[in-house]
Amino acid sequence: MVAHLARNQAKKGVSDLIDRVVIDFVKTFGRPGVFNGCEPKMERLDKLDPNSPEVQGRDKNGGGLKWTALVAVKHGRNKNDILNITLVSPTDPCATIHMGQTVVAEDLEMGTMKQDRGGFSQFWSAAALRQVQPAQFAQPGQPARAASGQTQQPARVANQ
Repeated sequence: MVAHLARNQAKKGVSDLIDRVVIDFVKTFGRPGVFNGCEPKMERLDKLDPNSPEVQGRDKNGGGLKWTALVAVKHGRNKNDILNITLVSPTDPCATIHMGQTVVAEDLEMGTMKQDRGGFSQFWSAAALRQVQPAQFAQPGQPARAASGQTQQPARVANQ
């Protein structure tokens, strides 16, 4: 499910381009992602000077600090990606999430930015990461997995 947020200015004879959309994480990727860490999002103090010192980025509106969360996702049959998701928080928003924990990005947005050298780059941002249990998300056509408190049936041994 994708919802339109904003549009770029019209380009020479081309219709408006969508620059940001809201993504339903579970409907898009079919399952939770795997948390691979979180670190401060560093930016140049002077964006026009590539040699200026790096500082942790701040949100333009509220002044909160920017963080980059790394979330591995699988989509399609054999396509794996690492999403670099920007989060804004005064402190580390992933401090209680452990590496390898399954997560869902809340209010995930995907956007594009025009590059100076031509082309576009893709970026991701979200309101937060929420820890989830993989059993909550069955694959299409499969029953939900048993919760940890339920007994599992033993695997059958194939006849030889």
